[in-house]
Amino acid sequence: MRMQFDLFSWWLSLDPEILDAIPRYITALGLLVVLLAVSKWKGIGVEKKLIIGTIRGTIQIILMALILVVVFELSNMLVIFLLLGIMALFAAHTVSTNLDIPGVFKSSLPGIMIASLTVMSVSVALGVVLPLGEYIIPMGGMVIGNSMGLASLVIDRMWSNAQKQRALLETALALGASPAQATQMTIIEAIRSGLLPNLNRYASLGIVSIPGLMSGMIIGGVNPVRAAMFQIIVFIMIFLSVVITGFLVSRMFLREMYNDRMQLIVPPAKA
Repeated sequence: MRMQFDLFSWWLSLDPEILDAIPRYITALGLLVVLLAVSKWKGIGVEKKLIIGTIRGTIQIILMALILVVVFELSNMLVIFLLLGIMALFAAHTVSTNLDIPGVFKSSLPGIMIASLTVMSVSVALGVVLPLGEYIIPMGGMVIGNSMGLASLVIDRMWSNAQKQRALLETALALGASPAQATQMTIIEAIRSGLLPNLNRYASLGIVSIPGLMSGMIIGGVNPVRAAMFQIIVFIMIFLSVVITGFLVSRMFLREMYNDRMQLIVPPAKA
C-alpha cells in the first residue's frame, strides 16, 4: 500500500510554538528584502552574501535545533560534550577557511578544543553550570565562538606582524631570544584586542545593552535576576577560555613561523 503524505495534517501536527514562529520569520524576510534593496541602491554590494548567508544560516540553525532536540531527550553528558567537541572542530575549520595562512587548522584546533572543553568541564564539575544540555550547549557555544574569534585574531596578528617586522624579529633571535620571547608582545596585544569587545560589553552590562543569553532566558520566561547571574557566569567563562585559547594557539602557531633551528620562515609581505 502506498503511503500518501498529507501536507495539511503534517502542518497541523507541528508544535504551536513553531507555527507561531513561521509567520514571524517570513515577515523578517521582508525586512531582508529592504536591506537588499538598500545595498543595491547604495552600491554596498553584499546582496549575494546576504542571500546565501540567510539560506545557509537558516538551514544550519534548524539542523542544529533538530539535533538539540535529540540531545536534550538523551540527556547524556558524553553526547553533550561530544557535540561541543564537534562544534570546536567546525570552529577551527572556520578559522582556517577565513585565513589564507599555512597551518591554521592544526594550530587553532587544539587551543579551541582544550580551552573551551576544559572551561565547560570545570564549570559543570564545580556546579557553576547545571549538568543539563539546555545549559551546557548554549553556554558552550558562546565560549567556543569567542575562542574561535580570538584564535583567528592571534594567528592573523602573529603572521602579519612577522611579515612587517621581520628584521626586528630576526634581530631579537640573533641576540638570543627564543621565538616565544620574540613574539610575546604581539601575542599579548592580540589577546588584549580580542578581549576588548567583551570587556566593553561587560562594562556596559544592563546599561547600554542586554546580552544574548540574558535576553534569551528572559524571553523564555526565566526570572530576570537569575538570567542576569547566568550572563555574568558566561562572561567569566568566555574570558577564561579566550585567554587560554590565545596562549595555546600562539604556542602551536610558532611552529608554523619558525623552523627547528629557530629561524623565521614567514615570507616577507608583498609590496
